[in-house]
Amino acid sequence: MGVVIGQTLGRYRIVEEIGAGGMGVVYRAHDERLGRDLAIKVLSPGSLGSSGARRRFRNEALILSKLNHPAIQIIHDFDSVNDLDFLVSEFVPGVPLDAMLASGPLAEEKIIQLGIQLAQGLAAAHAAGVLHRDLKPSNLKVTPDGRLKILDFGLATLSPQALENLSVTVSLVDAPGSQAGTLPYMSPEQLLGKEIDERADIYSAGVALFELATGQLPFSDLSVAARIESILHKTAPSAAGINRKISAEMDRIIGKCLEKDPELRYQSAKDLGADLRRMEVSSSSRAVVAQEKRGKAKSKLIWAAAGIALAALIGIAAVFLKQRGQNGGAPLGALTYEQLTNFTDSATSPALSADGKMLTFIRGENTFVGPGEIYVKFLPKGEPVQLTKDGLGKMSPVFSPSGDRIAYTVDLRGMNTWVVPTLGGEARALLHNASGLMWMPGEQTPRRVLFSEFIGAGIHMALATADENRADERMVYVPADSKGMAHRSYPSPDGKWVLVVQMNMSGWMPCAVVPFTGKDGPRTVGPAPAQCTGAAWSPDGKWMYFSANAGSGFHLWRQRFPDGAAEQMTFGASEEQGLWIAPDGHSLVTAIGTNQSALWVHMGSEDRQITSEGFAFRPSFSRDGKKIYYLVRSGASTHFVSGQLRAVNLETRQYEDLLPNSHMEDFDISYDGKDVVYINADASGRSPIWIAPLDGSGAPRVLTGMDAVRARFGRSGDIYFVGGEQGELYFWRMKEDGTGLQKIVSTPVMYLYSISPDEQWAGIWEGSDVVLQPLDGSAPTMVLPGGGTAGEENRGVTPPLVSWSPDMKYLYLHEPDWERHTYAIPLSNGKALPNLPKEGLRTEKDVAALAGAKLLPQARTFGGAQPGEYIYVKVATQRNIYRIGWR
Repeated sequence: MGVVIGQTLGRYRIVEEIGAGGMGVVYRAHDERLGRDLAIKVLSPGSLGSSGARRRFRNEALILSKLNHPAIQIIHDFDSVNDLDFLVSEFVPGVPLDAMLASGPLAEEKIIQLGIQLAQGLAAAHAAGVLHRDLKPSNLKVTPDGRLKILDFGLATLSPQALENLSVTVSLVDAPGSQAGTLPYMSPEQLLGKEIDERADIYSAGVALFELATGQLPFSDLSVAARIESILHKTAPSAAGINRKISAEMDRIIGKCLEKDPELRYQSAKDLGADLRRMEVSSSSRAVVAQEKRGKAKSKLIWAAAGIALAALIGIAAVFLKQRGQNGGAPLGALTYEQLTNFTDSATSPALSADGKMLTFIRGENTFVGPGEIYVKFLPKGEPVQLTKDGLGKMSPVFSPSGDRIAYTVDLRGMNTWVVPTLGGEARALLHNASGLMWMPGEQTPRRVLFSEFIGAGIHMALATADENRADERMVYVPADSKGMAHRSYPSPDGKWVLVVQMNMSGWMPCAVVPFTGKDGPRTVGPAPAQCTGAAWSPDGKWMYFSANAGSGFHLWRQRFPDGAAEQMTFGASEEQGLWIAPDGHSLVTAIGTNQSALWVHMGSEDRQITSEGFAFRPSFSRDGKKIYYLVRSGASTHFVSGQLRAVNLETRQYEDLLPNSHMEDFDISYDGKDVVYINADASGRSPIWIAPLDGSGAPRVLTGMDAVRARFGRSGDIYFVGGEQGELYFWRMKEDGTGLQKIVSTPVMYLYSISPDEQWAGIWEGSDVVLQPLDGSAPTMVLPGGGTAGEENRGVTPPLVSWSPDMKYLYLHEPDWERHTYAIPLSNGKALPNLPKEGLRTEKDVAALAGAKLLPQARTFGGAQPGEYIYVKVATQRNIYRIGWR
């Protein structure tokens, strides 16, 4: 039985047919609950009786569920109604590429743009072990805003390794030696029924690019037999020979995709994307040069026609150039971009050797500190070489002056400096309690270094200098805030000044410059207010450079030393973080890319994606477990991350925007579900506590002007928070109206994770430890000694280190060092704590040894009513290292 227009499949009302293939018919449908249009693919009526077709259809859903990339159509659901299987995906508006080709070949610039997106989407699919096997223009759609989407994974398959890693059984129904695909786009190995890999998709992509460039197929023989013979044995014609507007480089790229021998094709989609990206950068540079030439020619005509005003214009220009020189010198002119790494995941924290011939970086998603490995690459064409394989948290690699070693920070129960030989060898510890190490310029003997170290209790971090063996140590800069941390430092070429990157409990601060003598206090430099995460000096010491977020994302800035004005160098949707100036002073290396965070919910045996766009964070279940509240990053904040509050009803799947004009860094919903308490930084950088009714029936109001880092409701309606007093943070209680302020313990604390449902305990970070603090102020119980942290650089993707299920039957423990995993510990007889060792839980083995301890399978897991119900966060990060040059 087929589907008719107007019919409903569950909550989806069929609106119109929009496509059909061998396996299914695709309809536009309307989601009656969420009020949005979706695409529904229904198994073809003729396939309903075929068990193989139904398995293939279900496999398509399983395969698509592995993929999450802007260039791939997103799956939302898979269901059956009256024995009718259907797949629910995002509705992609726009025009298929085959329809665009009806008007003839596309301009090369457009081909490059679409080809890059196609390569990126393929790279993401291949990284997940998915082979499309049916790439063709009709399965590629261009949205009204120019984005390409890969559609129809109905013939997709998984690589053998992906099949091994899949947690459910997938029954691929292709018989040995069978063919899958559409003839003109099938690779020779597909036609022969051989085992294929990602290079078969690259061949198909090459056919599509050939069509975009010429308006025709590379082999257009009339008979099927002749076409197969051509694909198997004939060399593909030159695209440039058919369309003279196609460049030699584009012709080469297409030809390499269409090689008969897979070994001669691009070996990965990311390699194809890299060559297309180089063409894009080169084309942009040529366009800028051409525009400048046209501008110069036009200027000559204008000057000739306006000779009378020449003297006045020269006077105005002289004044402008004088002011421009005072504020930082001549304009940069056009920037050039050269891609130095080409990973499908993330490369960060670049640094160059003293001669500029070697690049080191961390392959990992965090631009601050997090799991990753140290790599080195010999420029310009060397392959990246992995030097470490320990999975530890790392930060700030830097070459030694001679270039024979790379020093870097290791986050392992403290921040220490390790070194690894540049040419490979065993990594070893160099300095304990020393991070962000930099060698001082000059030829001192012994060599002096600059580094950050924790001083006293808590997280107070100062900047120090010493010999390599830590002799003759002295302080260079100590932040006045006892929660201030000088994390990174960059000495000037003459060794007289130091640029400092620092943060406090709430977030990154503007960069500062201090004298190396340590005699004077810091002076803010770069954009302010801003989150400044990296800095550098020009080789002559006349310029300071910064990686900073001043309201539009992280971009690069420069400023004339000592007192020029900060000016932005880079712009755009992608962000630049970390930078290192080349020895020539006319280029730098930086990590360029984006990151997104998607929320998933696990209920029973079902995993369902809750968000698919933007950066979602800080999820939590409502007290009754029927809703999920979360934030979506928006706007700029002087603190780590802020966003707008949203909710999704798990039963109706209806989404709500709550308090759309309020931005939050942290929030908690009252037990009756009526109010939200939240933290938000104001324009001055203060972070007071606010409270507001969730339904918007009243205006938000400030409960306390005290700087706070986290606030939580108790069952009674009281509000618990950690806030500042005289430079310290303490643990407080107050009423919903802001009255009755009471300090719970007299000693400073760092952070509040949770309040137990019986309102007897709090999970807090105190000193360097995670403890359970009785709310009557009595002595705490040690949980995780030395494990205290506020989370990763994006904070809201780290679950609370200690929390409870609503019925207090489980205690959830999370430690980022445990590969971001969470344990559920059963509690008995209403107790808030399991039987813990007096010294606390020092290792993951200690936790696993607790009676009934259950490891939740997903990383970054936020616990629910029971271990089978939880929310988890998937962070998708793509960054690569680029060289940016200027005149």
